[in-house]
Amino acid sequence: MNGTRDTIIETAFLLFLKKGFKAVTLTDLEKAVGMTKGTFYYHFLNKEEVLKEGVTRYYRMLNNRRAEEMSRVHSLREFVDLTIHNLESIGHYGAKRLDSDIPEILCLSLMVEVISLYPEFKQMVSDTKISWMSKLEGVILGAKRAKEIRDDVDTSILAKNLLNISIGLINYIVMHQDISYALSSVRYQYEQLYSLVKAR
Repeated sequence: MNGTRDTIIETAFLLFLKKGFKAVTLTDLEKAVGMTKGTFYYHFLNKEEVLKEGVTRYYRMLNNRRAEEMSRVHSLREFVDLTIHNLESIGHYGAKRLDSDIPEILCLSLMVEVISLYPEFKQMVSDTKISWMSKLEGVILGAKRAKEIRDDVDTSILAKNLLNISIGLINYIVMHQDISYALSSVRYQYEQLYSLVKAR
């Protein structure tokens, strides 16, 4: 791996998350990385190429992190608690590296901005969602076997509902930029849904 290239990818991706892809200029990247325009063009053709590298690395890292997190989750209650904890990190986000705890909301907001420009990102997002659904359905099936939740709950529908709560959070934040209200609402929705499916 080339150190300068990696530094450009990481710095650019974090800037894209913070400011949006279109708002970040080559001058912004030069200042953030401490490089010249010539150095940038030695490693990349354009800003779009850096974006593609950053998104690819982010989703690879995200999928690895989710797999690791899910290996430690042994109940639906633990999943709900972990999800709420991860969402609460949005309010004090301050990532300095690509492998920091980047709230997924920020990447999905970036995807909303650029997915029409780069249709190949749709497949990456779709593959990630399918993988996450599969892992979540496994947690739900385990919760049924452990009698944590009711047997009559539809596994696939519950998994989709749990994921859609997060998607609703993303939509609300993108439209209103009110993180504290959105987090409070999401916490309430997760708790209510959990109480509805919990075994009595």
